Order: sequence, then C-alpha cells, then structure tokens
Amino acid sequence: MSRATVALAVTGHGYGHAVRSALVAEALLRRGARVVLRTEAPRWLFPADADWLERPGWDIDIGVVQHDGLDMDIDATRARWRSFLGDFDHHAEVEAQLLREAGVNLLLGDVPALAFSAAAKAGIPSFAVTNFAWDWIYSAWPDFDEVVTQIRASYGQAEALLRLPFHAPEADVFSAFRRVEDVPLVARVAQHSREEVREQYGLPADARVVLLSFGGFTANLLDLSRLARWKEHVFVATPPLVHEGQPAPDNVRILNPPATEYVCLLAACDAVVTKPGYGMVADCLANRVAVLFTDRGPFREYDALAHALTHLGRAVYVPRADVLRGELGAHLDKLFGLNTAWAPLAMNGADVVAERVLQSVTI
Repeated sequence: MSRATVALAVTGHGYGHAVRSALVAEALLRRGARVVLRTEAPRWLFPADADWLERPGWDIDIGVVQHDGLDMDIDATRARWRSFLGDFDHHAEVEAQLLREAGVNLLLGDVPALAFSAAAKAGIPSFAVTNFAWDWIYSAWPDFDEVVTQIRASYGQAEALLRLPFHAPEADVFSAFRRVEDVPLVARVAQHSREEVREQYGLPADARVVLLSFGGFTANLLDLSRLARWKEHVFVATPPLVHEGQPAPDNVRILNPPATEYVCLLAACDAVVTKPGYGMVADCLANRVAVLFTDRGPFREYDALAHALTHLGRAVYVPRADVLRGELGAHLDKLFGLNTAWAPLAMNGADVVAERVLQSVTI
C-alpha cells in the first residue's frame, strides 16, 4: 500500500505553532504517513523521522516582526508584507512545484497564507489548523488592507479549518474559510514526574519553583538581580531568555534542558511567568501549572488566551513593568492563594487532526 505524504507548512512566528504542529506530525507518522515540513521554525522542534522541503530563498510566512518576547514591530511587519506581496504569485508557483516534486498528497497549514495558494496551484487539497487567522490579526492594524485581502483569498482555497480551542468568539475571526470544524486541544503532557525532574536539575523538592518563559525570545530589560528579594521562591530561566554563565542571584537557576524535555521542566514548576501564546497556555493547562501572565501589545489573540487561562486554570495578570523590574512577590502570593478548580480538557487534538487529514488523502 502506498504511503500518504502530508506536507506541514508552519509559520515561524514564535514556538507555539511549531510545537503543536510537531505533535500533529508525530500523530501522522504513527499512522504510517510520510511527513514533509516547510517552515522556518527550528528543526529540533520537529520529529527526526519527518522530511523537509527545500527552502527556496524566502520565508513561508511573515508572521509578526518581534525584537524580543514582549514587543512587536507593526511598521516592520507591514513593510515586510508589502515586499512579500510583490512576489506572492511567483513564490506560490515555486512552492507548488516543490510540493509536486515531493509527491505531496495533501497540505496542512498552521497558517501561512502562501501555503494554501501553493497547494491550490499544485492541485492538491489543503486544510488549515489554528486558533486564530492572520487576516483577523492584521485587520486590527492600520494600512494592512492589501495584505488582508491576499490572505483571505489564500485561506479561501483550503478545504476546511480545523479550529483549535482558545479562539475568539467573534463571527469574523474565521470568515475567510469555507468550512470550520472544531478539534480538541493539541498540547504536550510531561512524561516524567515532578520529583524526577526536580532531582535531575537540582531544584529543591519543597520549594516554590517559578519558570520564566517568553516563547523562545529574549525579554530585554528584564532585571534578574531584582528577583533576589523573593528568597522564598526559586526562579528558573532558560536560553534564549538568558545565557549559561550569566550572573544571577542564588535563587535564580539558569538551566538549558533539551527541547524535548522543556515541558517536563515546566510541569515540575509551581508557576510560570510568561506572555500568553497558544503553546504556553495549552501546556500550562494540560499540566496544571499556575500562570502569572503579562500583556503582549496589540495582538488580538491575547484576549482569548487570557480568558482561557483565568477561566480554565489558575492565573493572575501582572503588569509588564512589574515583570521587568522583578516586582513579582505580591503577584505570586495572589496566584498561589487561588484554589480555582482546573477544568477537564480533551487533549487528543493531534490524533483527531491526523485522522481527519488522512481521511481526505487520495493516493
């Protein structure tokens, strides 16, 4: 029997899209499919058994230009998209040829517009999987009209959107897609116990351990030295937020776990200080880790993710200025004082997506 070949096209924006797409890739591989990847996200995030499409000299997606984990550059994002639009059709033709040469039967995108146009030109079906769409994000920003028009045209070529949880409820969020099908949460669950992980990394078994995490970015102006005041907590930071050997107070541990073990480190902590992104929200809810979250600028996905954190788990908002100054003590006390019940969540989204996609493959 011939193997189905599924292309996964993934935006390189942050780590959340890549992490959930990697889980879907694993689910497809378990079912005997061949998976080929087209993304600028780091290779180490994805299964070693997946193949890779040639990178033709441009990114599959623009996403949002960010200089660190908290600040977006809307003007730079607009400028990159305007340049990208000028070559969009040519890029789609080249991407389509890459799909044909790789023998791809179906494309699954999270959610670069170029990928769906390429799939249409290659004559193969495509599906989207996401909790937000780029046209909806950009439509809230000035002078993105041409960009939004192109993205909506591209999204309209997908067979359907497989919609993840933590999406905004407004009717216009996914209006570009022909059909919307809801799927469960795609999230990582730690495979090692809290006790094992704390022993492995030398973290005290009885301490309140707090992870600092900003989605694979640095956090400029974060003053680690100010965390020394909160001696009742042990803080953990990892690259690229910090670097090994960087001076830090005694209660701040700089660790560099393998990428595959990051979720185990997260699950071994009592809380995370972060900005809400799908990957972090999903992992914290799946592993029942409390969250101290700050804002991330004018990004429309934020409200839906903040709502999920505060209504499905245990979470408290902290102003960005307090995060950067290390003023976390009172906020952590409030967070650890919560006794909100954790909501039960179906977490088999990767398997559901893989099954749905493979049902639509024609070999």
